[in-house]
Amino acid sequence: MGEKPDMKLRHVVWPSLFAIGLVLTSVIFLDENKFPIMIIALIAAILFAPLLAKVTNAGDMKEHAFGVAVVCIPMSVAWIIGPNYFNIAIPFLIWIWQCASWSKKNHPPFRYGIWHGFGIASCILPGAMLVANLV
Repeated sequence: MGEKPDMKLRHVVWPSLFAIGLVLTSVIFLDENKFPIMIIALIAAILFAPLLAKVTNAGDMKEHAFGVAVVCIPMSVAWIIGPNYFNIAIPFLIWIWQCASWSKKNHPPFRYGIWHGFGIASCILPGAMLVANLV
């Protein structure tokens, strides 16, 4: 079984750019001092997950959105508690493992949603740091 290069582009790069775009949009349209940008970006990821499913050809949009929600809702709760090591390291380590092992074969839409959810959860903080330097 050979590795499919398109899988990494679709399921690694697009969720990363999607997360950065959600954080950028949240910062532009909302006051950072009044609204929790990270939590809003994670909830918006669930709402816009069908768009990500369409772009990445993940399959059924509802199943994909449910997979994203399975990851993003608990991560939102973790961000409500406050920024800490587990908000950053745990999703990142899981996402790296998924990128290394899951890119070798096809998966159902729910599993792609989980993969994308961990990618989004991993990239919102680096995205926020990038946005803070650009805006």
